[in-house]
Amino acid sequence: MKYPIGIQTFEKIIEGGYQYVDKTDLVYSLVTSGEYYFLSRPRRFGKSLLTTTLEAYFKGKKELFKGLAMESLEKEWVEYPVFHIDFTGADYTDPNAINNRMNIDLTSWEKVYGKNDNEVSLGDRFYGVISRAKEQTGKQVVILIDEYDKPLTDTIGFQEVQDQNRAALQGIYGIMKRADQYIRFAFLTGVTRYGKLGIFSAANNLKDISNNKKYNTICGISEEELHSYFDDEVQAFADEQGVSKEQMYALLKGRYDGYHFSEKLVDVYNPFSLLNSLADRQLNNYWFATGTPTYLTKILSKSDIVFPEFDDNLTASGEMIASFGNGESNVIAAMYQSGYLTIKGYQDGYYYLGFPNEEVSGGFTQMLLPNYVDSITSDRKDLDLVKLKRYIIADDVESFMTQIQLIMGQIPFENSEVKQIEANFRNMIYLMIRFSGFKVAVELPVLGGRVDVFFETDNRVYVIECKRDQSADDALAQIDMKKYAKKISSADKPVVKIGANFSTEERNIVEWKVEEI
Repeated sequence: MKYPIGIQTFEKIIEGGYQYVDKTDLVYSLVTSGEYYFLSRPRRFGKSLLTTTLEAYFKGKKELFKGLAMESLEKEWVEYPVFHIDFTGADYTDPNAINNRMNIDLTSWEKVYGKNDNEVSLGDRFYGVISRAKEQTGKQVVILIDEYDKPLTDTIGFQEVQDQNRAALQGIYGIMKRADQYIRFAFLTGVTRYGKLGIFSAANNLKDISNNKKYNTICGISEEELHSYFDDEVQAFADEQGVSKEQMYALLKGRYDGYHFSEKLVDVYNPFSLLNSLADRQLNNYWFATGTPTYLTKILSKSDIVFPEFDDNLTASGEMIASFGNGESNVIAAMYQSGYLTIKGYQDGYYYLGFPNEEVSGGFTQMLLPNYVDSITSDRKDLDLVKLKRYIIADDVESFMTQIQLIMGQIPFENSEVKQIEANFRNMIYLMIRFSGFKVAVELPVLGGRVDVFFETDNRVYVIECKRDQSADDALAQIDMKKYAKKISSADKPVVKIGANFSTEERNIVEWKVEEI
């Protein structure tokens, strides 16, 4: 089997004989039931492939759809002028990037449909080619915009450039309202939805299908599709690994499945990781190996959100996951839309969010932690984290507490408020222990109180209480007073109590005391 890894063009996949998971029934539904759409999906989830499938359809390339659902659904095969804008492949912190990108496309289109010298701005030039295409061909036009949001996410933290990019995009997208009479179909994709940044109000009534139950599986690979298209490949993978086919399906499911894009909770696999895994016959973190988006680490580093909540059912309204707030303040929306959280349940109008699968839950820690401590040189932070992992696995309490203190001491908390310092401290403790391979609970509710930090190794149970600007003795006293150790004791493992004191002034743990039961 030829896997279409890294190939994002429908025509190239079909003509090259690569395996294509047929989504053309959903494509047909889109093109026959509406005109203006927006779809948000995580990176490397098949948005570009979907966009080029639409392009091939609207260009009337019937021969590419032979044997697919579209072949029997479409009877007319009308060819339309298609304007495809792809915002990938450029760094939009460069103030000239949008103009350069659009000028290439517009110049190409103007060679076909002509140019009016009075059209100077990007918006006017775009309107000009749209109107002339309709006049010259007699057909309305199709507008496809891939990764519409990249000029905005690239410039998070660069407010002046982002404002400039936003204004430029508004000028481009606003044309869809002005040129409505000339447009047959418009489709925008992106990772994020900038609901309050003016982009969508500029466009013409875009229908957001990101959480539409009908289009749950329009990108990605469903459970049914995995079995239908790749059953023999899964069997070969199982044979190589020395497990049954059922066990291999379970391993793949736990590792790469679990994405839900509506309250219907239809499972969707990450296609990039799944295809790579089947091709290599390895269970690696392929999606995470491509890197964590810089905009996400910027947002997380400035927030006071508590990462441990991601292990549980984080509650969010539909509005909270629908779009970024003004100034990119909605961390939950950023995490959900980027694919680091997904819908785990729905009740009474609220969504319950959590990590979708093992690749994300484990990879989140391993990828975000080094970025979270980006003030440390790469070699140094990797070595420090490896040491910490070794000490925790060995139950060397003094060494792993010292190592936590060492790492914390290299994080620049100087300009942070107390609330954010405390959130950062909890997040760092959580991430460091998770990085070591152990599930950790922070602020674990027990009868009569909350345990600050709780985790288990193979041989020990740890209860950590942290005080701020008090003493390690005070922290140990609270563990005893609230009887935390007894309430979460293990029958076959000793319990280790750690009382720690965090100094606001020094922005670090300054002392700790250890007792073992």
